[in-house]
Amino acid sequence: MGKDTIADIITSIQNADMNRKGTVRIGSTNITENIVKILLREGFIENRIPRILGGIGIVILSTSQGIMTDREARLKRIGGEILCYIW
Repeated sequence: MGKDTIADIITSIQNADMNRKGTVRIGSTNITENIVKILLREGFIENRIPRILGGIGIVILSTSQGIMTDREARLKRIGGEILCYIW
């Protein structure tokens, strides 16, 4: 029997919400990305870019508009995949 990816995603999100966690890490596949996009679009989850050390550090992101810092992404109001944290 195969793994139920969709149930795993939903369970991870529910568990994080119940435990008041701000972040959920799930494997990246086409299915998971599309489900997360729908949940974002419908307002069930938020796409937040973390602030490092109260804004002293930076996050480097890969976005649809290229690689940039968290500050640049916030100004452009876009999200992306976190590549690394610098502090």
